[in-house]
Amino acid sequence: MKNLLRRIKTQEAEGRPDEAAAPQNQETTEPQTPTPKPPLELPLFFMVSHLDEDGPVRLDGVKLGVCEVMGLELDEPKLGAFAGALNACDFPVQLLIRQHPPRLGGLREKLKEAQPENLPPQTKAAADSLGRLLTELETRDGILDRRFYAITEHARYDELRGLLARAGLSVHPLNGRRLQMLFAAAALGGTPGDFDEETPVEVEINRRHVRVGHRLVRSLHLGKWPRSLAPGFLQGLMAAGAPMDLSIHLGPIPAEQAARTLEWQKVRFESAQSLSFKRGRTMSPEAEIALEDVTRLRDEVQRGRERLFHSSLSVTLHAKDENSLKQMTQRAKGHFATTLGKLDDLGFRQREGILSTLPLGLNAVAVWRTLDTSSLARLFPFSPPDLDTRRGTLYGIDMRACSPVVYDPWDGTHLNANTAVLARSGSGKSFATKLGVLRGLCRGVTAYVIDPEGEYADMARAAGGRVLSPGVPGQGMNPFVINTGDSEELLQRIGSLRRLIEVMVGERLSAERRAALDHALAGYYAQAGERTGFRDFYAYLEREGQDLSRLLRPFATGSLRNLLSDEGDDLLGNEALVTVFDLRLLEPELRPAAAMVCTETVWAAAAQDPKPRLLVVDEVWSIMQHPEGAAFMVSMAKRARKHRLGLQFITQDVQDLLSEDTSRTITGHSGRALLQNAAFKLLLQQDAAAITTVGDAFDLPEDLQRWLLSCPRGDGLLLAKGHRFPVRIEATPEETDVIEWRPGKH
Repeated sequence: MKNLLRRIKTQEAEGRPDEAAAPQNQETTEPQTPTPKPPLELPLFFMVSHLDEDGPVRLDGVKLGVCEVMGLELDEPKLGAFAGALNACDFPVQLLIRQHPPRLGGLREKLKEAQPENLPPQTKAAADSLGRLLTELETRDGILDRRFYAITEHARYDELRGLLARAGLSVHPLNGRRLQMLFAAAALGGTPGDFDEETPVEVEINRRHVRVGHRLVRSLHLGKWPRSLAPGFLQGLMAAGAPMDLSIHLGPIPAEQAARTLEWQKVRFESAQSLSFKRGRTMSPEAEIALEDVTRLRDEVQRGRERLFHSSLSVTLHAKDENSLKQMTQRAKGHFATTLGKLDDLGFRQREGILSTLPLGLNAVAVWRTLDTSSLARLFPFSPPDLDTRRGTLYGIDMRACSPVVYDPWDGTHLNANTAVLARSGSGKSFATKLGVLRGLCRGVTAYVIDPEGEYADMARAAGGRVLSPGVPGQGMNPFVINTGDSEELLQRIGSLRRLIEVMVGERLSAERRAALDHALAGYYAQAGERTGFRDFYAYLEREGQDLSRLLRPFATGSLRNLLSDEGDDLLGNEALVTVFDLRLLEPELRPAAAMVCTETVWAAAAQDPKPRLLVVDEVWSIMQHPEGAAFMVSMAKRARKHRLGLQFITQDVQDLLSEDTSRTITGHSGRALLQNAAFKLLLQQDAAAITTVGDAFDLPEDLQRWLLSCPRGDGLLLAKGHRFPVRIEATPEETDVIEWRPGKH
């Protein structure tokens, strides 16, 4: 059978209710409105009459509504909410899971368009290598794009969306081009967008498989269900890494009919039990269990806690050759066999199996099994979630969903662009951070790094950035430049400078001195001109006779006079792709003050020209251990989103950062407040002494805690949008060369 996936003329269509051939060369007094052509015509083999803008129409004239459902983390509350939605459902529903190799061509094009023109050759090679990595992911075994859908008749479509939304699921209607792409991909066995409307498609039906174009398709049906279903029953099958479509058809049974059926079964089992006793025998263990199950379920149905559904589960596997298809079939059957279930081959019924796994709301196999609400809820076909938005850049590979992790912290869909990286020494946190910085600057994100140990300097030089050493002559900074035209910004910056000065002097000022400092800053900026600086402020304090000038004298005329000056490059007017503030030459007790100076300088740039910027603060604990430094970092994390600044802070002192001990120098639980203002949290390998604290802070189950203790270097847990994503950081050789570059390295 040969069909064409292309637009078919109206007069060539037969038996379609909304199409009629218009008379030719006929004069009319009223203008004729041409019948709009459907957006996509599929071969009649697939039982689709046509696609309206808001839903498909089957050949039997039934119009459907299709919505995409976002995945959720699986836990008991979500199972309970989903069970409640099923109990309220009184119409047939199809739940569909599609997983196929991803198509990342659009992402590659966006990354190429966003690539700055002035990238150095080595950095440009790294940017190009990311495009090749995305291409390789499209064909790598086990990397899949997973999507969840719900389908019902169009008349009940809004009701279905409401039920799913009340269950806590995010629901998005499909229409227009997106609906067209879904149906073409489902028919041809691929990812939406991976088809050509003008390509001839040859369909060949065999006994145990169907050939659609160059793909082999095999449909299986769950003939024997497991006696009990564990939560996440389907996730193991999805994790097998095979391209497949899995469909669950549900048809609710009226409560009165379900109660009568269960009562009849109960009476039948009790009669068999009574007859066995009369003959001096005992019931078999299987019969006793069946009687207990029927009695329990009858009581639950009568109380309205459970409902019965006609249920059917079908799986369609997609492969390139017969050997791959055979292996996929064995893995799928093996998964159900471990739970005492059985997948049946659909010999000579492959077309019915394929139709059952298309988004048609049609169980063409016509084989049902009666299940209760609790059993169906444990299937929960909307898990695990994924973090593949196809916007931004690649951050890793989701090891549970077997999909790329792609997102853009600055796209406005997240609470902010802040990221917390918590890990023990040697777990790969610096490499992961450098990789994120490199991929960000390759798409135009300006990066700043506060580097206490000089770990990022070589990478910045290789990437065409610059390295500044605060305190060295000619490399000073001037965070005291403030735009006095914005009164709100002025008040916030004065508060930041007050905290900065307290860190600089190394002590918490008394209430009287704090009031005097605040008065001095307000008075200074009230009379300051366009260009101001620390030395001007110091001169102002001396003219006013403030004793605060004595505390700040080392920064004006002493050994630290080069830290705050105008002698360095103008960071605001001449931004580099990446700027590293190398603090290793400073004494450890001076680094918190220098780090705050650098942070204030970056904040001044962000306030003057808001655009995507990334500020990386390595070993943030060195700042957080000072109360004023902790307050400064928390304030920065809260305000960064206003100017499109992403704050990424890194620490290996996880125990100290998450401590709730009020006797420590951090007051007000600032470490946890800082984490609460980070939309993304990356947990790499943890120390055994801190894992309990980490688990309690992020509500991690014990299995994830154990995994974080022993996960390989570069693997970790990404927390975002309320979900957990076990990810693997993967870099190309070209990116690794930039990250690990050393002077003199060839």
